[in-house]
Amino acid sequence: MDPKRPTDEEMAAEKPLKPVLQKPPGFRDEQNQPTTEPPSGTAPLPRRRPRPIHPVSLYPEKKRRWSRCRVFCCCFCIFLAVILLLLLIAGAVFFLWYSPKLPVVRLASFRTSSFNFSSGKTDDGWSFLTADAATMLDFRNPNGKLGLFYGDADVAVILGEKDFETNLGSTKVKGFVQKPGNRTAVIIRTRVRTQQVDDPTAKRLRAELKSKKLLVKVSAKTKVGFAVGSRRIVTVGVSLKCGGVRLQTLDSQMAKCTITILKWYVLIWNQAF
Repeated sequence: MDPKRPTDEEMAAEKPLKPVLQKPPGFRDEQNQPTTEPPSGTAPLPRRRPRPIHPVSLYPEKKRRWSRCRVFCCCFCIFLAVILLLLLIAGAVFFLWYSPKLPVVRLASFRTSSFNFSSGKTDDGWSFLTADAATMLDFRNPNGKLGLFYGDADVAVILGEKDFETNLGSTKVKGFVQKPGNRTAVIIRTRVRTQQVDDPTAKRLRAELKSKKLLVKVSAKTKVGFAVGSRRIVTVGVSLKCGGVRLQTLDSQMAKCTITILKWYVLIWNQAF
């Protein structure tokens, strides 16, 4: 006899039943989730693809690369700042230790050995001046630790005022050195020969010279510097203007001079000695 074949129901009953897995909280089945259509009249919003999250260690580090030009500029600026700082410190130490002062210059005297006018052609309105003059300038070094040295100077002497000014010649004076606290008198000799002067100016100059009301001016351009021992430092160009004073005043006291350095004015007032 043939054995009976088990039916499908019997076979299903014999199979062991698998336990049903429970869904964890917050689980969303995106495949079987019903699709909801957006309301009519609105376009569906595009979905952004989620950005993968990597650990911090996997991100590439940005390398800072400095160009050679930038490095050179930084080094040059630092070097320049150091040099300027050293110069400022050296200048401050120099001024605190030596207390440098400008020279004191005065117009001491003015003398003429000859002062003559000769007439030109008849009624031409001109005369000719022939004169020899000696002007003395007094230089004093007020520094107790620093010497002063002066370069060669171009000096000019002028007589009269306003429209009656007359050049009495110019000359070159050789430079010299002053020790600390030293005082030096410099005599400047000028001369003119047959210099043409109009008759009103000649008449006025002759009268003012006789009455000692003649105005005398002296101007010079030179270089002045300080000296520590035999070493010369800090040389600057200066302009010197002395006088604007009348002869009768020079007989009793010296006249003040003005020293101009880089458009800064230093007045050195006159004092009687």
